[in-house]
Amino acid sequence: MTPEEYRIKIENDILKIISKKLSNGQMDHDTAKAIARMVLEKLHPPLTMEQLYQIIPSLDDNFPELSSVVLPVIKEREAKISDLIVNQVHTLLAENNISEANNVLDKALNNKP
Repeated sequence: MTPEEYRIKIENDILKIISKKLSNGQMDHDTAKAIARMVLEKLHPPLTMEQLYQIIPSLDDNFPELSSVVLPVIKEREAKISDLIVNQVHTLLAENNISEANNVLDKALNNKP
């Protein structure tokens, strides 16, 4: 999925939440407008995947009703990072580079770049 397709998917998911909550009375029009304004401000194209991964977790900061959109993105990102780390460590261990594998794991566990 391209970054633009991903951005559109997130916007559509948010639109579905707004529509559903408006129709069943769980959201007022002012909140819906505020969410729409925030989405337009934060998710303006063009964005890279990395930018999307940085922006999307903040979407539910003021609007907890968006957590059902945000949480899967966070989990997906964490899984991708975890897979990359595991593959890198596996490669280093296969090369008998235990010290560097340990460094990679240490950085990952301590959230160092």
